[in-house]
Amino acid sequence: MKRLTLLALLAGALTACGSSSSSTGGRPPLPSGVEVRHPAAPAGGTVYLNLLTESGESVFQQAVTAGATSTAVNVNPASWQGPTNLAQPVESLIPGAAEGVQVSAPGTRVLFLRWLMWQDRNSDGARDSGEALNLMTHDRVVYASGAVNVSFTTAEPKMIQRWQLNPGWGRAEHYVYLPLGSDTYRRSLESQGLQRYELHVPTPITSQ
Repeated sequence: MKRLTLLALLAGALTACGSSSSSTGGRPPLPSGVEVRHPAAPAGGTVYLNLLTESGESVFQQAVTAGATSTAVNVNPASWQGPTNLAQPVESLIPGAAEGVQVSAPGTRVLFLRWLMWQDRNSDGARDSGEALNLMTHDRVVYASGAVNVSFTTAEPKMIQRWQLNPGWGRAEHYVYLPLGSDTYRRSLESQGLQRYELHVPTPITSQ
């Protein structure tokens, strides 16, 4: 798993991060080759994959074929122009109670997005209460305005966290473990190139 593939606005193959295109207004190119794996999509109403900010704002949505267990995400380049504007200084994304905070490039703007799968059971075209399927992933779609490394410690859960993010769009891979003989978890969110996400039943942040 290497750094995220970015496109020259959906050019197909995996490319290195950080290349730019005049058609993007100088922004890094957009993700390509994205795959989301999930349990079989239920019948009885259109199922959607939805990409949300951590606060719940939708930035992308795509219908899923009933019975499918994997979905290739077809990104419309125009739909990805706006989300970079939602990025915030990385310091603002660190938990307020964190200790020992270290940021390699203060002010770097970062955006984390999470996948959600839902079924439009009443066919009204909107995600209503109770329509979200009980699935999640600890991995995140991530945008960073530049390379940045972050480390900090939290008391609940007792955990040392490290973020290593590359510039542009990527997949921030979640990895966590508990060292032998220790009561403090180690967790990392690290930019990877393989754009493959796996939705599963909810698990705590201390689960790999």
